[in-house]
Amino acid sequence: MKQSSYENYIEKIVRQELNRRYEDDKDLCKCDVCYRDIMTLTLNNLPPMYVSSDVGHIMTMYHLTKDQLHTQVMVELLKAIKQVKNSPNH
Repeated sequence: MKQSSYENYIEKIVRQELNRRYEDDKDLCKCDVCYRDIMTLTLNNLPPMYVSSDVGHIMTMYHLTKDQLHTQVMVELLKAIKQVKNSPNH
């Protein structure tokens, strides 16, 4: 059986948005523990969107352009950032 390549496209978007937050928020800890905690908390509260082809990427990008989904990603990311800032695991 041929090995397939797939990814959770929501994870990619969360990672990009978190990197933007790191640029804007100099008080946000950038250690690996805090990064993983923020990513995990955010992704656990969002529906996954796995894609395995270029068509899948295009369809997902179409869906991600909808304001509601982007807003949902940002809400969960900001909640996770706040939680980690208030109670870091290090």
